[in-house]
Amino acid sequence: MAVRPATHAGSWYSSDRNKLGSQLEQFIGSTQVVPHARVIVSPHAGYAYCGPTMGKAYGALDVSHVKTVFILGPSHHMYFRDKALVSRFQQLQTPLGNLHVDVKKTSELVKLKEFEYMDADVDCDEHSLEMQFSMLHKVLSLRRIDISQVQVVPIMISHNSTQVDQQLGQTLGQYLLQRDCVFIVSSDFCHWGRRFNYTGYVGEKGEIEEALKEDTEIESLTARSKLSHHQVPIWKSIELLDKFGMELLSQPEPRDKYGLWKQYIEVTGNTVCGEKPIGVLLCGLGSMGPSRGVKFTWPAYSQSSRVGNVMESSVSYGAGYCTI
Repeated sequence: MAVRPATHAGSWYSSDRNKLGSQLEQFIGSTQVVPHARVIVSPHAGYAYCGPTMGKAYGALDVSHVKTVFILGPSHHMYFRDKALVSRFQQLQTPLGNLHVDVKKTSELVKLKEFEYMDADVDCDEHSLEMQFSMLHKVLSLRRIDISQVQVVPIMISHNSTQVDQQLGQTLGQYLLQRDCVFIVSSDFCHWGRRFNYTGYVGEKGEIEEALKEDTEIESLTARSKLSHHQVPIWKSIELLDKFGMELLSQPEPRDKYGLWKQYIEVTGNTVCGEKPIGVLLCGLGSMGPSRGVKFTWPAYSQSSRVGNVMESSVSYGAGYCTI
């Protein structure tokens, strides 16, 4: 298959080359490149919502030696288990120009039992990967990188056992060690509200720590909850939940960052839609050895709205990077 069409252009982001290019350049702005920051976590909502946050991750990304970009994203429309799906397209269309898929690497990966090609319709329906393509194209252009010499490996992750996550991490870990490889993990943070089936609440950071220690779930708000009896507004509670997860990822060498991350998701129920690709990445980083002290830094965080009651909803966005 030749070119994956930009199926979300004109709806999730502008299909006009000049307008989109100017918008993305503004989002990236004067953010300084962080040397050796070859891994980022970037949101994947419409650019109008998450673009400024997204730009902080891409602005930090070090593409000075890049030849291959691995993009890991969650599956929003199809459930699958114990495998990762790679794109079978040869190019990825964006309004700014096409990106090239590393078909050699994708063909090598599908020879392993943990990888398969994704169906073209599934590929085209999914936005988590596509929302990274135009921003990647723009940052390569701004850094004066020859885009024709950069290849992309889009990978979709759904539900895996711990064993498969570790196997995927082992496979991808070898590329994390190569300075010409860059990794982008596509993930929004908390999806809060009844329409997302999530109304978790904490009044302070200590409540999360206690829940993790006791391995108990946090409170869920209902229409009957008396918010006047709660310590902080809902939007602040959401921020506490998200930033606790970010702080966990920022730890340099915990005993088991992957295990702590999975426990955090289970106990809080936080609806981090890219939590599974993040888990695979953690396994990959862990496979490199504990002496490297890999940790995340989070230059930006935002919410689509400030939730004040149970009838409202919001999505959170975080921009993160780590140096290798």
